[in-house]
Amino acid sequence: MKKLLLPVAIVTALMLVGCGKETPSETADDVANARANAVEDIGDARDAANETISQANDQVAAAQQAYVNSDNKALKKLTAAESAAMIKTANADFDVATTEADARFSIAEQKCGAVSGVDKDACLSAANAVLAVDRATATAQRDAALAQAEHHD
Repeated sequence: MKKLLLPVAIVTALMLVGCGKETPSETADDVANARANAVEDIGDARDAANETISQANDQVAAAQQAYVNSDNKALKKLTAAESAAMIKTANADFDVATTEADARFSIAEQKCGAVSGVDKDACLSAANAVLAVDRATATAQRDAALAQAEHHD
């Protein structure tokens, strides 16, 4: 009986070692799906950003027309509209940048499915680090644009 349990235990242990690691075709499918989702998400974010920017630019054009037809009051209105457009553009660009960062992370995360153990942990750590840098960069760029809009005269 003891002789029979040892081979069963060894086979079970070997089967467990392979758990958590995807086959190359599973990883390829996951990466392809992540890329497709990324393209769709980024497209949606860009469409939303373009719509926001377009509306903001329309408001600036209306304020410019009012300025042409008016005086100092219109200049203040134009400046306010330009500042508002700058803020909307900064926030829209931030949304696109964070969507792109999340999409890149999702793809990287799926690629990490091809490895296991310490290699997978390292892969995921690297993907998280890149995500953090991308998000920090997007935040810094947005904040700089918002500060510029705040001081727009």
